[in-house]
Amino acid sequence: MGMGFVLGLVSSATFGLIPLFSLPLLHAGFSAATTLFYRFAIAALSLGIILALRHERFALRGIDVCKLAGLSSMYMLAALLLFWAFSHLPSGVAATLQFLYPVMVMLIMVGFFGERFVCTTFLAILLSIAGVGMLSSGGGAEGKALNWLGVGMMLLSALCNALYIVGLQIARIPNASGLMLTFYVMLCSALLSLANALGSGSFQLLTRPQDIGMAVLLALITAVISNWTLILAIQHIGSTLASVLGVLEPLTAVLVGILVFGEPFSPALAGGVSLIIAAVLLVMLGRQISTLWTRLRTGLTAFRTPSR
Repeated sequence: MGMGFVLGLVSSATFGLIPLFSLPLLHAGFSAATTLFYRFAIAALSLGIILALRHERFALRGIDVCKLAGLSSMYMLAALLLFWAFSHLPSGVAATLQFLYPVMVMLIMVGFFGERFVCTTFLAILLSIAGVGMLSSGGGAEGKALNWLGVGMMLLSALCNALYIVGLQIARIPNASGLMLTFYVMLCSALLSLANALGSGSFQLLTRPQDIGMAVLLALITAVISNWTLILAIQHIGSTLASVLGVLEPLTAVLVGILVFGEPFSPALAGGVSLIIAAVLLVMLGRQISTLWTRLRTGLTAFRTPSR
């Protein structure tokens, strides 16, 4: 159990380091599409080597490859919007807004797949709206309002991430491990990012050693290590607890933004981040909270009812 918690914390913290390694490349003049291509391509190559060493079969049915290609388009678009938003928002705020995707997953499952709507879900929606409103009104430099274009990009990014996760759940791809699925998602995302970079004329080669090193760290730490430790954490402690530990992701991104890139800290930023994290925790622990509340009510009723 202890190892599972450590793995979950490592996974969420390494996801939160995306701004640390991507912003230097973006500031060096590399386009978002090019930066993502190197992230996904290096990650796919690394995962391919790991899978080969584990003697896993790479063969998938054609229909499954098509499903993964469609899901990868959502995954790539979510990342692309995140990188674009870095030009309009503090990186910590952008990462926090993207962390709304669990709330969106729950809304999609309730609206389209018949999941039960519970009170905790409604409360989570209210908290998330309040969190976004607080960030938007005073989460920028010196407590100023955020750029609404950036906020819109991040809400759309969170939606793409939610569609990717829901798609993975309903795609039902048999005989493929989590690591194998991650490999194919990274590979397809790399190809899509390359096509985007070439099509927009923004593709650039890595030539300077510092840029190459930053791209390798971006891929290995925020894609390979983060996804692999997430898979291992789920195996040890289950998906719910592993997801709850994901709250470290936006916190890490906010700290990196403030400590490394000198991004502003304000009461609105602290309040908005706290409300969004609370909303996500409510969604992730909604069933457990409802079950506990039911048991408490039953126990109180039994205690108050006089014995005959």
